[in-house]
Amino acid sequence: MVDHDTSPSESSAGEDATVSDRLIDAALGLAGESGWRRLTMSAIAERAGVPLNEALQVHGSRNDVLRAMGRHVDAAMLKEALGFTEEDSPRDRLFDMLMRRYDTLARWRPGLAAIIRDLPADPVSFVVSMKGVYHSMGLALEAAGLPADGLNGLATRKGLAAVYLSTMRVWVKDDTEDNAQTMASLDKGLDRAESVASALCRCNPCRGRRRRDEETTESVEPAGPDTGAAPA
Repeated sequence: MVDHDTSPSESSAGEDATVSDRLIDAALGLAGESGWRRLTMSAIAERAGVPLNEALQVHGSRNDVLRAMGRHVDAAMLKEALGFTEEDSPRDRLFDMLMRRYDTLARWRPGLAAIIRDLPADPVSFVVSMKGVYHSMGLALEAAGLPADGLNGLATRKGLAAVYLSTMRVWVKDDTEDNAQTMASLDKGLDRAESVASALCRCNPCRGRRRRDEETTESVEPAGPDTGAAPA
């Protein structure tokens, strides 16, 4: 298993920051101060120090900024996968990659907490966020050597998303220096998911990656707002 750096992640808006990086930091900073629902690209651009016309060419809306943040976190998660060895089990790989997501998101925690609070009343942002999470969980499964497509893969992706979102509700309130509460919640969530998957396979033997050739469905129905959601 890869060792975790639980220190706050570096800002995406450092000396070599792109306009996109600056807009992400500005949007999440403003969300933490005044909420997400009424945030405008004009305010985001002003905070980022970017002319509005230039900002809109990079990200046309605040939800586009959310998508960019998700891609930033995906890149950090997949970079974590570079350190895996054959001795690392799929479960250990998933644990490490999801913890890397939380580590990367740490600098934006107040903004993310505000977005999560606003999502039930913001259906567009809710759908954008859930699509992003399902996509990211698919990447995590593939990087762990597990199928993310077909009916079995889709079910696994939904289960992993549920674990990730449940753990995020713990993470936003986790004030421990080493993210101990978050790690404990993620560990328990993965244990439960693993137990359910094992039970299902005993009742209906799993066919693994062969399902990719037999089932091609790609549709994902986002969970309802009462199940919890997060933007990345």
